[in-house]
Amino acid sequence: MNVLLTNRPLDIELNCAILEIATRVPPGGFDVAEEAPSTWAELKTHLDSGKRLVVYSGGSEETIYVDPAVNYAFRAWHDHLHYINQFDFSLDGETAVCDEQCRVLATMSRDERQASRWCRIIQAEVIGQKLYHRLYDLFPADQRAFVLSYLENPDSALAARW
Repeated sequence: MNVLLTNRPLDIELNCAILEIATRVPPGGFDVAEEAPSTWAELKTHLDSGKRLVVYSGGSEETIYVDPAVNYAFRAWHDHLHYINQFDFSLDGETAVCDEQCRVLATMSRDERQASRWCRIIQAEVIGQKLYHRLYDLFPADQRAFVLSYLENPDSALAARW
């Protein structure tokens, strides 16, 4: 039974919302590649030079979205928000981008309960993984398992090795 659950997105409606948002941002769309800006300075330099946004193709196998294309769309939206709002990749910058993503998703949700759920998921995805990276200098290999655990108990999720 768990095998079937891991082959389904955590929230299909969230996936749909992310894909819809990604069609609007960034202007000109985005590319997916093995080499993409990985620091705030690299992202800013890349986009300031007029180049098209590029998101990293790796680490998209074990995500809450299941479909790598949704993960890429989320990354593009997320990085675009970093750039247009001039939020760096620090914990404060990630939190600010996460807050903005939650605000946008709230306008797309059908009710407050769904908006709250989506926001908690995005907080686990963005802030939780940033905190994990600060602790271990890497991102969880199984992002889906990490996010599910973080939603249940953030401290326990951060203490485990994923």
